[in-house]
Amino acid sequence: MLAEAPPPGGGLRDHWLALVIVAAVVAVAVVVLSFLAKYLRLAVNLFLDTPLPITANLQDYSLPEGEVVTFPNLEGRSLRGMFIDRPPGVPRRGVVVFCHEFGSDMMSAGRYAWPLVQAGYTVFTFDFRGHGRSYTPPHFEARHWPSNREVDDIRAAIAYVQSRCNVDQAGLGILGVSRGASAAVIAAALTPAVRCLVVDGVFSTDLSVDELVKRFVQVFARVDVARATRTMAVYRFFRTLLLFYVELKCRCRFPSARQALTTLEAVPMLFIQGGRDTYIRPEWTQALYDCKPGLKELWLCADANHNQAVAVDPTTYARKVVEFFGRHLSPEPTAEAAGPGAG
Repeated sequence: MLAEAPPPGGGLRDHWLALVIVAAVVAVAVVVLSFLAKYLRLAVNLFLDTPLPITANLQDYSLPEGEVVTFPNLEGRSLRGMFIDRPPGVPRRGVVVFCHEFGSDMMSAGRYAWPLVQAGYTVFTFDFRGHGRSYTPPHFEARHWPSNREVDDIRAAIAYVQSRCNVDQAGLGILGVSRGASAAVIAAALTPAVRCLVVDGVFSTDLSVDELVKRFVQVFARVDVARATRTMAVYRFFRTLLLFYVELKCRCRFPSARQALTTLEAVPMLFIQGGRDTYIRPEWTQALYDCKPGLKELWLCADANHNQAVAVDPTTYARKVVEFFGRHLSPEPTAEAAGPGAG
């Protein structure tokens, strides 16, 4: 039986139909990519150019004094630090590493950590790279987002403290502020020596990016972000794309404090948050608090702005921080006279 011949011109029609479909797909892809590029470019600019406030004021605390040291970071570059020892005659309570906020330096330990010194703790404070008198790499631009660089600086500071102080059994605590707090959370997840944490104004880059984009991009790009984010998979893809692009541009990584918190079940934490903080909103801190398993506390200082709880209610700030470390770092004072050079 002879096969039926195809109708004249059928192959040509099929060919044109395929071309039309391909052209339509390409046109849609071009429109989507151009829109995504505009959206991404705007989000990147907001990410890079929207700083947190610098809250430390050299007029509202006394500069601390102590043993000024230099120590290497994980890349072998020099960082500056200081051991602030307890007053004479005060029993030794342990060691706390202080991690300052963006735009400040190690001297701001006099603002936040001074009650710990008076209570008998040795406080080790240091300048992050690009701050104070620590090494500033060529073409380095410090940003308020916590990166792997700040995390590495904290890990180097902890290693240096371990080389100078006998903290192998007792461990050490960390008091971090804003960016320093966020980087400290990530460093604690990588460092078994960290026994407990106090974080003042902590935030997570991924969650902050979500809120930043929702707040500003819909204004400038005229996008109904609330409707767009209902498809969370699409929104998470955009956040991943944004962070990937920014990390390439800045030549560093911006790890998630939120993810690190989920691994710190064995590390007690005190969260401090200002009730009037418009940069790190209380509900964002609450979300991070909810992510943290295990022992945890949250103090909301109702009248404080970003990192201002220590200025608004210094008595409660001092009491809560000292009591927290007293419960989880050194329950009983010891008469040991060893200073930072011991061990």
